[in-house]
Amino acid sequence: FWVFESGNKSLLIIGTNNAIHYQEVFPLIQDNKLWLGATCNNEDMVFAVPEGAEVSPSDKKKAEKMGFVGNYTRLGNSCWFTNLEHGRRHQWIPLMTLSDNIKFSKHNNIRENGYQKYINYDAIEVPYVDAIPLDYGGDMGVPVTFMDKYCPEQFIIIGTEAIVRESMDKYAIKGEYNPGGNVLYIEDTNPDAQYKYKAVYKRIIIRRKL
Repeated sequence: FWVFESGNKSLLIIGTNNAIHYQEVFPLIQDNKLWLGATCNNEDMVFAVPEGAEVSPSDKKKAEKMGFVGNYTRLGNSCWFTNLEHGRRHQWIPLMTLSDNIKFSKHNNIRENGYQKYINYDAIEVPYVDAIPLDYGGDMGVPVTFMDKYCPEQFIIIGTEAIVRESMDKYAIKGEYNPGGNVLYIEDTNPDAQYKYKAVYKRIIIRRKL
């Protein structure tokens, strides 16, 4: 992404979707200078390689399962990064209201538990993109898979889980959670859980655009 240092240039880059969280990349996404492409997001991509190129057996086998036998390898969890406009970037995500999600969501945990609030940040946990409530006005933590559906006219990107600054020390002293970095915590509803609070996987913090 060095091209941004040398002026405005058009780009199209294949990378891992983990790069969305990189400190050099996320600010560009947040400022709408960079976004995901129209296709092949969060998918395996297969690439032809030169004869004799070293390919791990697992990648070769996965490429074969996708129908590519021979000199091929694959890149998992891949996506396109670009600053080229495309129509899908401006398509709104079809969503239900918060109350309708709790009644009709296809996800059992949403119907049974509703939306949990984080212990250390004022936002709700939304573990599935299709469960984002269209009428919630506060901050929401969503999976990174949200980014290939993100419409800048529908949502504002607030930050990542690194936005968390509130200390969890009082809970750690009581042994109610397993400490670890700038992460978001929710109450663990599993009655057999070791800790009262559990960390959630990497999240993008968003807010509905009013």
